[in-house]
Amino acid sequence: MIVCEGVRGDNRLILLLSTAAFLVCSAAAGAGLFRRFDVLVLDLAMSTDSGVLDVVGLITSLVGGVEFVAVAAIALSAGLLVQGRGSLALRLLVAILFTGLVELAAKTVVPQPPVSEDAMRAPDPSLLDVSPPYPFPSGHMLRAVLLLGAIYILWPSKPGRVALLIFLAASAASRVYLGTHWPSDVVGGALLGIAGLAWTFQSTEPSTASMPRDSKQT
Repeated sequence: MIVCEGVRGDNRLILLLSTAAFLVCSAAAGAGLFRRFDVLVLDLAMSTDSGVLDVVGLITSLVGGVEFVAVAAIALSAGLLVQGRGSLALRLLVAILFTGLVELAAKTVVPQPPVSEDAMRAPDPSLLDVSPPYPFPSGHMLRAVLLLGAIYILWPSKPGRVALLIFLAASAASRVYLGTHWPSDVVGGALLGIAGLAWTFQSTEPSTASMPRDSKQT
């Protein structure tokens, strides 16, 4: 599946903007600026009851879980390593680990109140029981964006990419539908994931436009 070559580019602007947006979103969430919007959207989600959405929520919860992402990321990195793209494989793993640490740090310092347990439809099916004090940002959304985003960039199939985007949208909606996160938590996780992707696929090669031209030989 990893057949797309030359995917690295100059993503510095995307990295800068997504990082800045994540920091602004973190400050706004901690200050309670999203509170009214979060409650409105969550109330709307709670008024919806669908067996199909329950199944979608369960599937997306599994895909965004730490266990699944860890195994999938190692498999994806191994495929890149076999293709002689060890540097990209290493950057992907570093991005997943580093953004995971940022997630845990944010969940200890950004005072976003958790969603009430009464709103939770079902607990996340995870073997790792980590309960940080605050929910911002959504770790499931972060990991889904990193993993599926990497596959999106590496996989040139248009139908496959459309399917990945639909799945990401479903994952974002399911976090709120299941009552596990506020919408602002989901946005924060997505922004952090985009920043991690931008860094992963940032080219380390100098641009040809910045290289000095060869002088004429006389």
